[in-house]
Amino acid sequence: MIPPDPTELVEPKPTLPNPRHRIVFLNRSYWPDIEATGQLLSDLCCGLSRQFDVHVVCGQPNSPETNSPFLQVGAEVRDGVTIHRLAHHQFAKKNPFGRILNLLSFFYSARRYLRKIDWGADVVISETDPFLLPIAGAEYARRVGAEHCVYLQDIYPDVAEAVGKVRLPLVAPLLRRKLRAAYRDASRIIVLGRCMRRRLTGPGWGIQRDKIEIVPNWSDCQTIAPIDPCENQFRKRYELSDAFVVMHSGNMGLTQRLEVLISAAAEPHWPARAKLVLVGNGASRGKLLEHTAQLNLPPGRVEFVHYQPRDQLTESLSAANVHVVSMHQSVTGCLCPSKLYGIMAAGRSVIAVADPQTDLCQIVRERDIGWCVPPGSPSAIADAVAQAEAESRRSSTSDFVNRQRRSRDAAIRHFDRPVIVKKFSQILTSILSDHASDLTDHHLHEAPVPQHSNASGSGIALTL
Repeated sequence: MIPPDPTELVEPKPTLPNPRHRIVFLNRSYWPDIEATGQLLSDLCCGLSRQFDVHVVCGQPNSPETNSPFLQVGAEVRDGVTIHRLAHHQFAKKNPFGRILNLLSFFYSARRYLRKIDWGADVVISETDPFLLPIAGAEYARRVGAEHCVYLQDIYPDVAEAVGKVRLPLVAPLLRRKLRAAYRDASRIIVLGRCMRRRLTGPGWGIQRDKIEIVPNWSDCQTIAPIDPCENQFRKRYELSDAFVVMHSGNMGLTQRLEVLISAAAEPHWPARAKLVLVGNGASRGKLLEHTAQLNLPPGRVEFVHYQPRDQLTESLSAANVHVVSMHQSVTGCLCPSKLYGIMAAGRSVIAVADPQTDLCQIVRERDIGWCVPPGSPSAIADAVAQAEAESRRSSTSDFVNRQRRSRDAAIRHFDRPVIVKKFSQILTSILSDHASDLTDHHLHEAPVPQHSNASGSGIALTL
């Protein structure tokens, strides 16, 4: 079934002048989606709405929160943010062809909507769910005379190439060329870490360094805080009281290589009391269950638990003695795992399975909150787990406890939600200031434009 034309939605018309600058975000995932990008964007927009008139053009949630009713198609206001939710296809994510159709369906739905709406913006911020959105965002920003900002949670098509999902030889260069044009025209590009900036300034992309801002993802240290293992209901519910819990929490996809982590639990030097708990869902979950069954592990050595409700995230994250954050060795510079900051807020140490050049490993080393392990080696992961487990059995003043304290302290100081919202707000203020200066310079040096001239802009001619 073809989804209805989103431009037929009735938009609320402001009856009073609003002096605040209007910021429009574009991203498929938003509240009530429990996927990480949707939760992060919801938190960010809520924080920014105190200073700006924030609008979000979004789509249908893949994993909506239970007991969170929402308007499936249309405009509604929540937490000071105006949400414009569009209709689009939603095929099962397990089907690769269906995932591509989902991506294209929302992209074209958003593009049609943005071409016809009659309200403007001061800054348009295109995220990467789906990664084609900066093309639509650039078109809309040019049409309404807004500044365009690209906010990259990941870098495509590089991620797809890294995990072997681009099988047609001409597709990746075509996509990169069109996206590079949108990036180069953007006022700013916001990335999550230094490794992502290095990739964009490298030969594959050639983006100028001075327009790239680094804003890491974050956690809310007010809602996620350490819970003593003896009082943790998650540990009691899953009978983990006597175990040394090694946890992976989050998406189970291709970029994490979780089959290597599971294989580590079969290594002879994996501690007998260490239990691997994988919390979450994703496209690779079924294959990971099959891989676990084939290893003939001791009963209970590996457990799978579905995504936890957001209000129980403190319990689940604090239930671990140590967390594993794993990255495919080929995706260095393509993304930065957001799960790290929730782990730090919960005051837990980290085993980072990633390339040493990733921000993930650099943060773990610089903050001294865990261990870094090269990707692809089950034996090296088992060694790190054995070190952590042995360290945890020492006195309460041990290095293990000090790592946990440093983790929580760094989360509060550098990666708490208010800290990052403030940094994002400062970037927006800078963009708006530059825009105002450009307009002043334009009026000083250009001849007046007749009042009846077409001010809608020339648009961008793109064919996908």
